[in-house]
This record gives sequence, C-alpha cells and structure tokens, in this order.
Amino acid sequence: MRDTRLVEPSPNGRLAAYIGLVAAVLFAMLTVLVIANRTTVIDHELILSLRAEASPLLTTILLAVTFTSGKLAIPAAIVFAVALYRRSGARATIYYAVACVVGQLIDALLKYDVARVRPHGISPRLTAAGGFSYPSADAMLAVLIFGLGTVMLAWTIRSARARAAALSLAALFIVAACVARVYLGAHWPSDVLGGVLAGVACGAFFVSSLRPPPAPPAVLSVHEA
Repeated sequence: MRDTRLVEPSPNGRLAAYIGLVAAVLFAMLTVLVIANRTTVIDHELILSLRAEASPLLTTILLAVTFTSGKLAIPAAIVFAVALYRRSGARATIYYAVACVVGQLIDALLKYDVARVRPHGISPRLTAAGGFSYPSADAMLAVLIFGLGTVMLAWTIRSARARAAALSLAALFIVAACVARVYLGAHWPSDVLGGVLAGVACGAFFVSSLRPPPAPPAVLSVHEA
C-alpha cells in the first residue's frame, strides 16, 4: 500500500529547484546590500509611507495577524502536520516538519551573522520584538509553516478552484504578516523581503526533494503470468 494519497498536481521537482535557486540568489544579493547599508534609504521611505496609512482599525488587524504568525506559529505547524499525515501520509509530514525546523535554524544563524539592529526612532514599536532583525523569522516561517503547508495540502485537493482559493489565502496571509512586522515597528522592509526569499528557497529545496513513492508492483493473475 502506498503511504501517500497525493493527487495531481504532484510536486514538480525541477520547477521547485529553479524557484529555490532564484530565491537563494536574490536572497544573497539582498543580504550583500543590507550588510553594505545600501537599503537604508528605501527602508526608511517605505516605513514612513506605511505609517502614513496608520489607523486604529489597521493596527488592530495587523496585531492579530502578527499574533497568528508569531505566537500561533507552532500550533499552526502542528495542525498542518496532522492534516498532512491524514491526507498524505508520514513521508510528506516528515518533509514538512523538517523544513520548518531547518528554516528556524537557518534564520537564527543568519540573524547572528548579519547582526542587524531593528528599527528605532523612526516608527513606534507596537509589538514585542527582540534580538537581531535580518532576516525576519516571522516572514520566513510564514512562508514555511503557512505557505509550504498549504502548498503540500493543495496537492491532495482535487478541485482546481479549491486549490486556487487555498493558495490565494496563504499568499494573502504571508503578505499581511510581512506588512504587519514593518507597520508595527519590528522590522525593516528589507528584513521581511529577506525572510520571504529565504523561506521560499528553503521550502523549494524540500519540495524539489519530495517525490511520491512509487506504486507497488501490480499482482499478475494466473492467465497473465
């Protein structure tokens, strides 16, 4: 018996590898610019532009979004893992769980290496945020936990319309999580962009490695034998 019930579209390893490579190259380029302080001006301008749209309602919404992407990240990962196990089997679940853990470790190492200070004196800090700033862990884990989890579950959905709806909601949430971290004063815009690129690169690597296991050989009848 197969240990997966993935339906079309199955993971396209070559496409995922290309996406991961492009994301990794863009992330490396952005990291060089961040270390060289070449993003400072545009970071400031984008923060000021975003803060110009501030309102109590928007603040409330984005606080809820950042609470979900941060405090509820682990519970969400568990929910995705359970759903993947039930719909795709243990193999896909392990890939998903390892991708999330590896992403967290990569983010911690990159933060330590780049050692970028979080925004200060430019916008109010409306949410808790500690440690170094680049890349944004919330953005990276939003891509892996919510984005990758949705993509892998989408492989098990037969309806193209339902798949598109699920992927659109995941993409919308990732964008909202990134905007929230900047709006709430926790990150520079280039931090969240770096987090997204790193998350896409990490997730694409695991997708490119994931293959549905081969079907067992068919049992031949006496006449066929």
